[in-house]
Amino acid sequence: MDLISVIVPAYNVEQYIARCLDSITGQSYTNIEVIVVDDGSSDATAQICDDKALKDDRIIVVHKKNEGVAAARNTALDAVKGELVAFCDADDYYEPDMLARLYETMTEYKADMICCGYYEEFSDHTVKRGAGLGTVEYNRHEAFEDYFKMGGRIGSGCWNKLIRRSSLEGVRYKKYTMGEDVEMLSRTIGNCNRVVCLDYTGYHYVHRDDSATQLVFRKENMDIIRVMEEMSSDIKDNYPELIKQFYGFHASWYVATLQVMKRSGKMSAYKEEQAVLKSDIRSNMRFYRGNPYVYKVDMILLRCFLINCFVPVQTAYELISALRHSK
Repeated sequence: MDLISVIVPAYNVEQYIARCLDSITGQSYTNIEVIVVDDGSSDATAQICDDKALKDDRIIVVHKKNEGVAAARNTALDAVKGELVAFCDADDYYEPDMLARLYETMTEYKADMICCGYYEEFSDHTVKRGAGLGTVEYNRHEAFEDYFKMGGRIGSGCWNKLIRRSSLEGVRYKKYTMGEDVEMLSRTIGNCNRVVCLDYTGYHYVHRDDSATQLVFRKENMDIIRVMEEMSSDIKDNYPELIKQFYGFHASWYVATLQVMKRSGKMSAYKEEQAVLKSDIRSNMRFYRGNPYVYKVDMILLRCFLINCFVPVQTAYELISALRHSK
């Protein structure tokens, strides 16, 4: 059995880290190393990690100053010994057979990356994502096409995947606060010849009320816009045949950023960010217009934003969507 290196960045997660580590060390696939990077935690996280490492020598704890999740993952990537790499966020956890199922599929298909479905856990309900659609095998071009779909099987998180270390050669996280996975995985797919999405649900993605992704709009949300612009250069240079598909993805992330801003309830407080978004959207309209991969609703919402009527149109869209789902 190949050694699997599991990377866990941890920052002030004293309520969750024990469950996370127990779910990894309790895997039916036992040939693992767990690299936990304590990113300068100020609570009991560091002590809990050290205590777990004393009880299981497969756990390696690295303590460092706080620099964010991207730097924490890079620290671990520089230290991995396994031929295969998996990730787990410290507030999430694995099903007991997740690594075994991913490894079996990787071996069967001789794949470079395996993705599985996940449980999206909210405080009052759980939603099953990315499974029930059969197992699918992609070449690199097909993998990019799937990746550039909002709601595609591959998805933009690193945590429900098993990746060959060779596909991560030369790939490290850029210093973004949000959207760091999106850009990193795009470069990783570029190093993969075969990607498989497994019809199996193995990961638990837990929504915390205090997590960065649950808070209202912050200036850091603009990082995804910087990610999109960086990715656009890479796709134009290396995969020009995929440019239309990419700009469908591009438009959806701009709309998603505006939707988060609207949910904050104070769009007027972000005039500088809106000015940047308007400038970018206008300059990219030539890639959106007439593009079959740009969703019609995204195109409508982007045009509405440019003429300052995004909020009422988005509100109406949300109401219509809610009525449809209630039937």
